Amino acid sequence: MMFSRLRRRSLALAVAAALNASTALAGVSGEDLGTAGAQFLRLGAGARAEGMGEAYTAVADASDSIYWNPAGLARLRGQEATFMHSSLPAGVNYEFASYGAGLSGGRALGAAVQYVSQPGIDQTDSSGFATGNAFHPSDLSAALAGALTLGDDLGVFTNAHLGAALKYVRTTLTKSVYTAAADLGIVSAPFDVLGREVRVAYSAQNLGGTLKYQVKPDSLPATLRLGTSWIMTEGWTLAADFDQPLDNRPYLAFGTEYRVPISPIAGVAVRAGVNTRAFGDPGGMSG
Repeated sequence: MMFSRLRRRSLALAVAAALNASTALAGVSGEDLGTAGAQFLRLGAGARAEGMGEAYTAVADASDSIYWNPAGLARLRGQEATFMHSSLPAGVNYEFASYGAGLSGGRALGAAVQYVSQPGIDQTDSSGFATGNAFHPSDLSAALAGALTLGDDLGVFTNAHLGAALKYVRTTLTKSVYTAAADLGIVSAPFDVLGREVRVAYSAQNLGGTLKYQVKPDSLPATLRLGTSWIMTEGWTLAADFDQPLDNRPYLAFGTEYRVPISPIAGVAVRAGVNTRAFGDPGGMSG
């Protein structure tokens, strides 16, 4: 069977992204495991992505794309906002908010905020005695993002979406330290495989920047993601991601979503996902 021109270009994009990921994997060693700071940057964002097991790199098409793959912003039509609150163990609260606006010419802009707050912790001296004071740990990330759709006759990149986000990252213990980081992403134009619409995507998160409290700086938790999505029928999507944290082992994510419209402005979605990063965790639904 002869592949169409668009299909060949998109498949070439997937191969290029996979080679890039493999190059990065070659530089990961056992000494890198668990060495990154600011782990709150990995808490995820949005009910849709979490419900699909975080298999979202090629699915992202809304304001929460700023977190997963900023290139997905270019698929946004009109304006959208996402808000999420999560209560974590030990009284920790996690908030995420994002806003995106699709502009003319396949361009888009957006902004997102992550914030983690914890209950106060009593301070002690070097002997372990309470000083009567308390400190309140917190983490903050604020991002500005932009995306655009490329034009025709650009080979592999024809009609693909490109995006980038710049982040301000701050963590606070007894004092605050801060740095800057960047996210980059690309999503291919859709192409046909066996009568199904397919996309491939690649993103790199939390690039650059270190946080230094005392002597040794901590790098940010950089992660490379290679993903694909399939539109099986109208409303039914399958997705898969290969994720490589640069300070940990790689893992796979698989997800599905079935959406049923109720009216022009409302609908219902059922989602499920599996993420191998959580295999072995306590609980009967590990992963």
